[in-house]
Amino acid sequence: MNLMTSTRWIGLAILITLIIVGCDNPIESPVVAELTPTSNDSAAINWTPILVTDVPTTVIPAAPADDEGLDAVRAAVAGRTDAQRSSIRRWNQGPVQEWSAIARKIVAKYNITPAAERNPDGTFTGRFLPDPAKPLASPPFASRMFSLIEVGTYDGLIHAWRSKYTVKRPAPYVVDPSISTLAPETGLPSYPNEDAIIARVAVEMIVLMYPGERANMEALYSDATQSRVWAGVARPSDVAAGDSLARFIVTKLKERAANDKWSGADNQPAWKAKEATLVTTWPKWKSAETPARPPLHPFGGDVTPWNIPSAAAMDPGPPPSETDARFQTDMNEMRDLAKNRTREQARIATYWEAGGGTDGPPGMWMKMAEDRTRSANMSAVRSARVLSYVACALHDAAVACWYTKYKYFTARPCTIDKEVAMSAGLPNFPGYTSGHSTFSGAAAEVLSYFFPASENEFRSMASEAADSRIYSRIHVRIDCEVGLTQGYNVGKASAEKARVDAAE
Repeated sequence: MNLMTSTRWIGLAILITLIIVGCDNPIESPVVAELTPTSNDSAAINWTPILVTDVPTTVIPAAPADDEGLDAVRAAVAGRTDAQRSSIRRWNQGPVQEWSAIARKIVAKYNITPAAERNPDGTFTGRFLPDPAKPLASPPFASRMFSLIEVGTYDGLIHAWRSKYTVKRPAPYVVDPSISTLAPETGLPSYPNEDAIIARVAVEMIVLMYPGERANMEALYSDATQSRVWAGVARPSDVAAGDSLARFIVTKLKERAANDKWSGADNQPAWKAKEATLVTTWPKWKSAETPARPPLHPFGGDVTPWNIPSAAAMDPGPPPSETDARFQTDMNEMRDLAKNRTREQARIATYWEAGGGTDGPPGMWMKMAEDRTRSANMSAVRSARVLSYVACALHDAAVACWYTKYKYFTARPCTIDKEVAMSAGLPNFPGYTSGHSTFSGAAAEVLSYFFPASENEFRSMASEAADSRIYSRIHVRIDCEVGLTQGYNVGKASAEKARVDAAE
């Protein structure tokens, strides 16, 4: 048997083995490598939280004796089912990353524009049918939700680490080495359990936005937290303590959410009054839909940011006027792309479209953060740090961009020239500056801070995301170039905040 034939047989044997193993142990979630942290980051006890700076000592109950709960763990380990083993593998992939992915799926589920109401004869009434319990998961809405989840997770884990290294309750397998574990044995003190904190914060923030998701989210919470007991790395009392801490964090997140001015982002009567007074240097935006749909989040720029001083501080200034040569240059590019777009430009436009039914541009960048932290084998608290600053930058990008959009209120290319056909769905808000560009610049700036070796890659992706909107003829070039710079400036504020949070 020659080498090539031998290699083929070996490969076939491996494939058959993988199929057999896969059939015996079905995996319900995508196959991702188990996350084994390279460090427990014990120094996180000194890191600076973003929102919740102090937790009363009464929030976390006093830790029981080390041998408390071990019988429950032993029973859980002895009775593991195939379904439980599958759950253990899922949550071994990294709870911070997994709950971020769940949040992205929720965004994709609800990123569906409300339908226009019709009369019995089929004509439009001029009204739309938004469901208050199922709000549109627009990019600004999604960014806000992501930021609340990730900030709560990060702050909760900092306080959890402080308790862990004060109480120093050893994990079950440390107290009883006979306990067979199915999760990495990191030696991290187990009280309170971090998985419960991550899960509870995510559940409550998702349910705050979408109350109808309660049963689904609670089922995921139960699976995530029980998986740690089944895996032999946590006691039920560890989980209960984590849940208690998380619920306190959630009260602070809800206080912020109730007072961040998001409730006024779609005040259409106030916007109609303001719109009548606008003076612009560019053709004014108007809805291209029939019936005309009210503009999305006209007061989104008033929402409270996390790290930028204010939306006004990120104002890039107005676009050039209609009489400026740049205006005609950009519009001529639109006309040329409508006739002569290349296959590569079409590919880029499609890849970054991120429209209805997806997690949008913010979701795409959150996934990058998930992937990078997981591949770097970061601890839960360090992963949460990265995701929180990325999410804050995305939220701030939405605030800055929407402030700019409704200050300058510029038309889209297709309403300036009807011959400029689009290759993607037309967003129902003004053009300048581009949301894709601003989101991408902000996220790329923060990710470049955390992963400096990949800075060129992140900036290249951000530039491509910005260009994609030009290739789709959704935006003229000035929208995207200025938006990208605006995004980088927004991202710098979050990177600077991270630079002084004592985690380096």
